[in-house]
Amino acid sequence: MSRVHSARNRDEFKIILAALERNHGKKARWLAELTALWALRISDLLAIETQQIDASFNTGEFSIIESKTQKLKVITLTPHAIKLLSEMRESAPNAVYLFESRYGGKRKPLSRKTAWRWMCQVEPDVIKWRRSCGRLGGVNLGTHSLRKSGSRLRQQAGVTLEELQQLLNHSKPETTINYLDNNEQDLVDTYVAGDRALFDTENTN
Repeated sequence: MSRVHSARNRDEFKIILAALERNHGKKARWLAELTALWALRISDLLAIETQQIDASFNTGEFSIIESKTQKLKVITLTPHAIKLLSEMRESAPNAVYLFESRYGGKRKPLSRKTAWRWMCQVEPDVIKWRRSCGRLGGVNLGTHSLRKSGSRLRQQAGVTLEELQQLLNHSKPETTINYLDNNEQDLVDTYVAGDRALFDTENTN
């Protein structure tokens, strides 16, 4: 399976959010924002029920058990999260799941396949934006790109490796380092350096 990429910076993350909302409405944008903000795997986000959220408005936090690791994860409601969640509960007050599917008679969460498709459809927008900025490198997006983007942008804002490791519930710092996708940009820069070294060609990347 190909490695999925994170957004390289906040501007690129904004492009992803705008494209998701344009293509699939606010629900897609909310999904992306909360996945990145809470640094969740998509399966854990989609399993969250509205009763957990409603209770958390009073306590300021809620907890889940991660499906992959079976570790406890406590999620703090930040002001931005409260704003998003309030909008979501107002738009769908009778929902059972925070992200509920519109199809079929049963109440069930949005499928991972649908969320993945939404993210894949954003790739052309990101490529177009990168080219307009003179930036190189491929784009391979998926739902895990959001968890990785939330981590990478936090690092760029000054959050330490140790803090990110705790946020992501990683057992080893090496796992977190690999998660941040910094090597991807380093490799792109190395290819660009080849233009300068071999052909004396300038590039703004």
